[in-house]
Amino acid sequence: MERSLLLEMTRDKYVERCKQRAFDHLERGDLKNSVASFVENINARPDCELPNYLERLGGSLLTANDALGWRTLIEILR
Repeated sequence: MERSLLLEMTRDKYVERCKQRAFDHLERGDLKNSVASFVENINARPDCELPNYLERLGGSLLTANDALGWRTLIEILR
């Protein structure tokens, strides 16, 4: 997505959009792409970048195949 389009959307709306994409992957049983999509998309916008420890937590949840843990994590992110 073009950078100017990313910045035109409010931060809250952008975060919700990223979360919804991740949830869509989860609903299809695709934890790997849910994690990858969320981390890549959220980090595309400077004011939304995830701290390293949350990226690592996402990777750990993926390794553990913990879709419920991943869903819970992205639900609470703001």
